Amino acid sequence: MNYQKSKTCLTLLFILLLLFSCKYSDEDERKSLGIDESIYAEHVRSAEFQSPEEEMRDFILPPGFEVTLFASEPDIGKPINMAFDEKGRLWVSQSFEYPFAAEPGKGKDRISVLEDTNGDGKADKITHFADDLNIPIGLVPVKGGAIAYSIPNVYRFWDDDGDDVADRREVLLGPFEHKDTHGMVNNLFRGFDGWIHASHGFSNISRVSGKDRDSILMVSGNTFRFREDGSRAEKTSDGRINPFGSDYDEMGYHYSADCHTLPIYQLIWGGNYSQWGKQTPNMGFAPEMMDYGLNSTALSGLVYYTDDQFPEAYRNSFYSGDVVTCRISRNTMEFQGSTPKASRQEDFLISKDPWFRPVDIKIGPDGAMYVADFYNRIIGHYEVALDHPGRDRVSGRIWKITYKGNQRPVQDWSKANLESLIQGMGHSILQIRMTATDVLVDKFGEKAIPELLKLIQTESISADQMVQVHWALFRLGSLSEKQLLHAMGHNNRNVRLHAYRILAEYPDLSPALKNQALKDITDQDPHVQRASAEMFSRRPGMDTYEALVKVHSAIPSYDTHLDYTVRMGLYHHLRLPAILNKAVNQTWNEQESKLLALVVSDIPSQASADFLLAHVQQYPESDARKTAFAKSMAKGLKGAKRVELLAWAKSLDATKPMVAYKYSQAMAQGFLEAGEQAPAAYQDWQQSLATAILSNATVRSGQDEEEKAALVFAMQTAGIYKMIGQKERLLAYLDHAQVQEDVRAEAGKSLMMLAPQTFSDHLGEIITDNHVAVSLKRKLAPALGIWDDDRARLALARGLKNAPPELQESIAATLSKNSRGKTVLLEQIQSGNASARILTAGSVQESFLSGISPAQKQQFQRLTENLVPVSEERQQLIDKRLASFEPNNEMLISGGKVYEQHCGLCHQMDNKGGLIGPQLDGVGNWGKVALATKILDPNRNITENFRTYNIAMKNGQSNSGLFRRDQGQTIVFANQVGEEFAISKAEMKEMAPSKFTLMPDNFHAVLSEEEFKALLSYLLSKK
Repeated sequence: MNYQKSKTCLTLLFILLLLFSCKYSDEDERKSLGIDESIYAEHVRSAEFQSPEEEMRDFILPPGFEVTLFASEPDIGKPINMAFDEKGRLWVSQSFEYPFAAEPGKGKDRISVLEDTNGDGKADKITHFADDLNIPIGLVPVKGGAIAYSIPNVYRFWDDDGDDVADRREVLLGPFEHKDTHGMVNNLFRGFDGWIHASHGFSNISRVSGKDRDSILMVSGNTFRFREDGSRAEKTSDGRINPFGSDYDEMGYHYSADCHTLPIYQLIWGGNYSQWGKQTPNMGFAPEMMDYGLNSTALSGLVYYTDDQFPEAYRNSFYSGDVVTCRISRNTMEFQGSTPKASRQEDFLISKDPWFRPVDIKIGPDGAMYVADFYNRIIGHYEVALDHPGRDRVSGRIWKITYKGNQRPVQDWSKANLESLIQGMGHSILQIRMTATDVLVDKFGEKAIPELLKLIQTESISADQMVQVHWALFRLGSLSEKQLLHAMGHNNRNVRLHAYRILAEYPDLSPALKNQALKDITDQDPHVQRASAEMFSRRPGMDTYEALVKVHSAIPSYDTHLDYTVRMGLYHHLRLPAILNKAVNQTWNEQESKLLALVVSDIPSQASADFLLAHVQQYPESDARKTAFAKSMAKGLKGAKRVELLAWAKSLDATKPMVAYKYSQAMAQGFLEAGEQAPAAYQDWQQSLATAILSNATVRSGQDEEEKAALVFAMQTAGIYKMIGQKERLLAYLDHAQVQEDVRAEAGKSLMMLAPQTFSDHLGEIITDNHVAVSLKRKLAPALGIWDDDRARLALARGLKNAPPELQESIAATLSKNSRGKTVLLEQIQSGNASARILTAGSVQESFLSGISPAQKQQFQRLTENLVPVSEERQQLIDKRLASFEPNNEMLISGGKVYEQHCGLCHQMDNKGGLIGPQLDGVGNWGKVALATKILDPNRNITENFRTYNIAMKNGQSNSGLFRRDQGQTIVFANQVGEEFAISKAEMKEMAPSKFTLMPDNFHAVLSEEEFKALLSYLLSKK
């Protein structure tokens, strides 16, 4: 649109802008607007629905920017992902079904094609390409149709007659798991390589393959790529929580947003990224490019602005949406070596309408920013009931943001001839170069090769155009080795980088190409070094790993991305048995040996373990490394080498059992993961360490964490091996009132494993002692449950009478684990010693009803039929607590202590705490109602990834925990205090999902009203 035709036109436009465009201001003016941040804290917005025109007036942008409405309901609704085609048209996936998947064949969601035919900035032609879909998300237009995800597959849609309506479809990949519907397969885009790149979303576990049947496994967050014809699929990175947004830059780096952690990652091919439940590898997770967050866990959409229609200050910036705080953030970056470092800038767009939900952002071929607005009162997937009637299933808007006076005409590249396309491949705008290249390959194919070869010989070709020509020739199978070698030695960095990205696609490397790459791995340009290392990482060879070892020592500490790329390259080499066997039999200096040891410690094999043993016998390592290596060695060493391992471990800290036990513990875990029992000599060593620790430690108060951990190990060992000689020492710890509760509880558990006939009555007395803290009694109740005998059950039963609700719940949960205990519990309730309400507690009900007899079931129903439903009772409590609550800054210190005691072990905030449960950065934006509900009624809406499992053991015992990972011959779970524990697969009978989350369901009883108010005040302060 041209805004400068005349003064009259300018005056008219000024009036129109006042009426229909957004407000904008500089930073001082924004502060003066006085936006009430609390409007973003409600999971269910109390603000009223606004029309598109009303919502538009609530946008705040920097001076000179304006926002206009491109499309809205009823023409479109609930947009999720967007993509532009070669004609400049916008394709949009929309879901009215979300968050519930429709029954197979009954979906009513759609993909639509939006076109502005008259150039007025608004879509006036909308065609529904497919309207029988099931929560479609990722999509990308391709020649003759589109590729898109719709539960449960990625489909290739064909428009045979050119009317922009799909006539047929075929499954390219699938089925993908879709138990969680708020991520799934999203943000499809066509890369330089011509493959379709995509993200795999939260919680779901999918194993898919192309037509070659070579499958890939994706657990929760991953990125992957697949050929347009579905012939092959490959995983490109592993990990993160819920990636939702992708883009690339001119150097070919791939950037990705993770909805739950950080808005920008620069992905390293094959990188292993952090994820809930993942064990941290010894060589560490792939690095991040941000050392700050945006105080939110709802980040979606990501673009890197490489166009020229925004002012210079706003170019080369990352823009990402935040659907909770209703804004679009802006971040920039600079490189330290090859490592990008992000810097936060002032938010680009803020909306005063809390229904604004920017789920996707794309830059159009006109240089404008397009924002998909999933306009809704509710956005949280698990924070609010999925069937909440307040969820809007109709509305949706797409906004267009431009800088005044800068609007480039859109070209229809589908009509371009070969000459125009080749010229477009040299355009100053990356997106236009990419579009022209794709169209040339799709439309002209091999016919374009002679002209491309002619062009590449000319001196007038620009570096940008050369990059595109190289990729086009490669995709057409006509890039010669001579041309690639020339590109690898070019004087332009981008040409060289892309040459290496092309070389990584080659199945085999010629001697000339390999030699050039080996030379460039020590290049002065760290980006070239990294590109070479990444290429070798993807194409490992018997004669290339040594170069990676040699170059690593020269990498500066600040270049974390280059460092990791080299280490990952070594990992991909050494996990191949032939290369590993060669490498471990070579002679390396100390620094080189340490690098190899670190990498092979993550590769389970006998050869790796043998190398590690030889390494630690020759070179010093930190205590942390020695402990990690001990576990790896125990998993892989065989025969006489295990004797050497034990001798090495004993020699490390022979006189320091408080240190040596860590090696013993690590090796025991290694044997367990290998599916083996620890050899007798190791068991003897463990017992001697336990004896030394218990004998040397003083029974006292105030143990530090190191001493506490050692004592717990010693007590567990005493119980496992029935070290009866330690009973007096264990009893002393149990009865010492000043010893920490965790240590006393562990002592009680060990005594019950040693001599239950002797100590069950003693534990029962502690549980009924009014002078003992309720928290300790709750920890001792499961210890009594170890003994399957009526004496233990009666001791527990005596503890029910006059006990507070939280203790009654712990005792009931223990009694519910076997049939006789259930009978005892029912008898106590009928006698009036306990409330029937405890039968409906989350930690009790499931185990009680499991394997219940008909008579017990009848009694259960009779006792609970007239109870107020738990949900109603909890809601009454929530309402009562909130009625008298006001945030109090004077309670922040005490609230922080409550958080640290009850929440910090499982949740991370400000990079502190555990990663068992969701990260809580920006949790204050949830608001008091949502937080109070999560604290007092955590099972109301459960995230699938945090559902616990009930585990039945072959020996008749049972357990429960949060699934963390499958690890060798074990499965790792987490308990309610954030501690991981492993169970041998051979000892498990079954593992069944629970309807409860790991978060304790008894905070309503455990936390006093003052503690609840302090905790809530503390959490609300974290925005």
